[in-house]
Parts: sequence; C-alpha cells; structure tokens
Amino acid sequence: MSPPRLCLFMLLIALLSCAREQMTVTGAERLYGKNKVHDTNYLWKEIQGDGYRVIYPEQLRSRALDVAQIYGTHLGRISQDLDLRFDKIIPVFIYPSQKEYESTNIVTGLVRGSGGFTEFFKERVAFPVPSNDEHLQRLALHEITHAVQLKYLLDGPYRSLQIILTGVLSPLWFMEGVAQYESNAWDSTPAMYVRDAVMDHKLIPLNQLRGFSHLPPHQIRLAYYQSDLFIQFLIDTFGQETIPRLLRLLKNKLNLRSALYQVTGKDPYHLEWAWREYADRRLRVGGEGWQDPFHQARLLTANKGWNLFPAYSPDGSRVAFLSDWENESFEFSLYLLELSTGQLTRLQKRYLYPAPLSWSHDGTRLVFVSDKDNRSDLFLYDLSRKKAKPIEQDLRVNSFPAFLPGDEEVGFVAKVDGFADIYKIKLENGELTPLTQTRNDEAYPHWSSDGKFLVFSREYQMQYDLVLKDLFTGQETRLTDTAQDEIWPLFLPEAQAILFVSDETGIFNLHLLDLQSGATHLLSKVIGGIFSPRVSSDGQRLLFSYFRHGQYKIFENPMLPWEPGVANGSRP
Repeated sequence: MSPPRLCLFMLLIALLSCAREQMTVTGAERLYGKNKVHDTNYLWKEIQGDGYRVIYPEQLRSRALDVAQIYGTHLGRISQDLDLRFDKIIPVFIYPSQKEYESTNIVTGLVRGSGGFTEFFKERVAFPVPSNDEHLQRLALHEITHAVQLKYLLDGPYRSLQIILTGVLSPLWFMEGVAQYESNAWDSTPAMYVRDAVMDHKLIPLNQLRGFSHLPPHQIRLAYYQSDLFIQFLIDTFGQETIPRLLRLLKNKLNLRSALYQVTGKDPYHLEWAWREYADRRLRVGGEGWQDPFHQARLLTANKGWNLFPAYSPDGSRVAFLSDWENESFEFSLYLLELSTGQLTRLQKRYLYPAPLSWSHDGTRLVFVSDKDNRSDLFLYDLSRKKAKPIEQDLRVNSFPAFLPGDEEVGFVAKVDGFADIYKIKLENGELTPLTQTRNDEAYPHWSSDGKFLVFSREYQMQYDLVLKDLFTGQETRLTDTAQDEIWPLFLPEAQAILFVSDETGIFNLHLLDLQSGATHLLSKVIGGIFSPRVSSDGQRLLFSYFRHGQYKIFENPMLPWEPGVANGSRP
C-alpha cells in the first residue's frame, strides 16, 4: 500500500474509532457489554404512515397503533421545527420488553443498557415499548428525531465519509439535546437533576459533553437533561430558527463551534456563561421553608451511590434496601441495615432490578425483583437460610412486589403485551389473579393492613392519579384528578389517610390525603426530591429515599402528627 493510501487508511481507522460512540445514536444511560441471545421468533407485522413504518410483533398491535398515532400527530411538527423535508420512510422496530430489544439482530452492535437507538447507516429506529403512555411518546419522538436529523446530515454524494465525519464532529449534547427537546421530555424529573447541579455549582461544562461515555454512570442522565435545557436556552434566547440554522451550518461546515458563534454572536465561554445564568434563573429555589431534610431527619446511608427503596422489617428494627454504592454503576445489590447498631450486611450481590422490595409479615423473607438474564423475575429471599429462589410464574416483566396479609400471596405489577396491570400470585400453587385489567398504566400499588383495599397510581392522559380499589366488591374510586403526578401512595396505619408523593410544586414532595374529607395537604418543601416513603408498623417513623448532591440517600424521620390548617412545610 502506498504511503498516501496508508495514511488515508489509518486516518479512517482513527475516525471510526473516535466515532464509535455515535455510530448508533441512543437513548442510553449506560452501555454494557453482553453477548446477544436470540431466543424469540416473532410474527412481524407492519403499519405504514406518512414518513414512517412501524414494524412490530403481532402481540404488540395495540401499542404499534399507539406509536403510529404518535408519529402521525408529531412527525410533521418535528420536521417543521427543524425546517427539514424528506421523502424517505423511517423504519421503526418495537419490542415487547428490554430483553427482546437487547437481543435484536437488526444491528450487529450491542445495545445493552440503552432505552432505544437510531442506527447511523440506515437510520432505523428500535426501542422496547414502555407501558407508560408518556414515556412511550417521549421515547418514540426522541428516536425518530434522531432519524430525521441523520437523514438530513448524512444526505449527499459522499455518504460513507459523511457518516464518519458526522459521528466524530457532531457533539452528542447537540444531537441528544435536540432529540430531548422535540420529545417534550422536560418535566419535574429532568428539572430535579439539573436543579441539583445548579444549586451545587456542578453543571457539566459543555466542552465535556461532546460524548457521554467518559462520564461517571450517575452523570449520564444529567448530561441528557443538561443538553435539553441548553437547546431550550438557545431557542428562548435566539429564536426558534436557531436549531435549523445550526443544523444547516453543521452539515455544510462540520464545525458546531463556528456555527454557534455565527448564529448567536457569542464565543463558547460567554455562551455557556449565559446558559448557566438562564439555568439558575429557571431552577434555583430558596427562601423560607425550602430545605434539605437534614434538620429533623436521621441519615441512614452515608455511603455514595444510589440507595433506593427502603423497607422496615415488621418489628421496625431493620431496614432492607437496594444500593449500587460498591460500584456506582447501576449494578444494585440487596442490603440489610440494623438500626440499633448501624451494622450493614449485603444479602444478595448484584442482579437486583431497581424496584421496591417487601418484607413478609413474619419477618422471615423478602421479595424482590432480579434482572438476571434481563427478565425482571420475582424472587424470595429466605433470611434464615440466606438463599434466594424464584417465584415460578410465566410473567416476565415484573415490578413493585409486596407480601399480602397472611404471607400466602404476593402482589406485583407485570407488563403484558405493552400494558402494565396489578396481579397477585399464590405462593403455594402459582395461581395468578389479575386485580386490574386496563389499557392505562398502573404502578405503585399498596395494600391496606387488613388486605381489603388497594391504593395505586393509574395513568390518565399522561399523568398519574391515585385510585382506591375495594378488593371485595371490585369498586374503584379515583382519589385525585390533577395535572400533576401522584405516586408512591401508602395507607397510614389507621387507614384514615394516605401518604403519597406529588410534584405539584414542581418538586417531588410528601403530601397527605385525608380519606374522610378528600383534602390533600403538603407535608414537605424540599430542594431535591422525596421518593419511596415507608411508614413503620406502629406509625411512628417514616423512611424515604432522597435525591440531592447527585446521590439518593435514605433518611428516617419521626411521623409528626398532622394538624389540619397548620403549615407543614418545615417537616422533612
């Protein structure tokens, strides 16, 4: 090979190596290595619309129609926002679950850990369908926005070289930020992560977001949300035409830095400074009442990482929870904390799916969800034998397990054909009983202590409200009807009130619903976000996981008596 050709060959190899992260634009939060296993044969069907083809397994027809409706409603808007016209059809493959999605054979690369991908070479889209309609819409729009971007950027006579150069020279913050923006993904959750970084002066510098793979795992989600907010800043400050102008300049010059200066008139330093001021104005909170839960609450987990889903033992002496503190890579293990001594014991190493867990009422077992083999199976952990075994049943996408009164049954949520419902299973013989059967997403179930009632969250028009179900009569009562999410409900011991989490204030805080009057009351006013509350069996103590400073930590707080008409914002 001649020296010029050898140099060109080595340059292309180097470019391909640099571009590897972006050859597949993903909705990933973390990419892991794993061999693919193809063990499912589908009868594939197709729905074709204006600019897209939805390709789906036969059992997902209902969800495929939902995806088609999403594209029929929004694809024209995306093209208009980006000022792009195209006459090609985008193929979209959807899958019943994460496992089936990760074993896809439409690409040769590994997709483990991603929520969806758009392939550079063929602009094909693939993702598993979530049961939540809001998440489905955001995921579908995020990935098709990538396809629209790529069809424009890679269209030309030197397509192969353009693919390599675009993969190297297009900052991921721009590609992902535009996709996040067009999917209408900004809500209380992204705001929580970026607010936390704003308050701590730990926003990731823009020059560190050309790619995301070098970031610590817990920062990758923040990178997506920051990118979204930067696109919002550009549009709010310089106009809606900013993004299509940048796309045109990027295609022609392959230099986004120069394009940003040409469009905004600001160099990178002053542009980022203006964005940080924008983020601060939008997200910073403070003043009377706003606080972190450190003054009254007792910190139980000082370790780093994400500590999630705490649960009291029946006698209140121990707390079981999930944490990735040993690796901080979303590889969760099961831990047991002795409250009197602070002794921490790891019960089950890794392969724990991030979902709530539950104690049996006799305190001898725990039920949790394992993601070993990526199947979200229900497992029982015997505390005396220190062994776990699966609950034999056919449903494979499970979450929110809980022992029911008597410990003979376990309730849980399972996704079947793209829809999530609440079930219970008899441990003795595996008899399965559905407790809900709707198209609405259902989550966060909690049973009353006598087993007569169930409270849970149900999605209505892309937000969660609380529903109370009488398990003997089957009657359901919708307890809330708001524009916000009401999640994590639980009965207080006397069952006269329900504690729950809501983002009514734009931040996930504790609220209380009086079942007699129907009135709701704000119980906390935190800066970060409160999740997965649990109350001790005597009703005197409260556990919760709290997000702040980039971590989820577990706190315990006294359950102070609630007084109607009295300000409660100073509590946890």
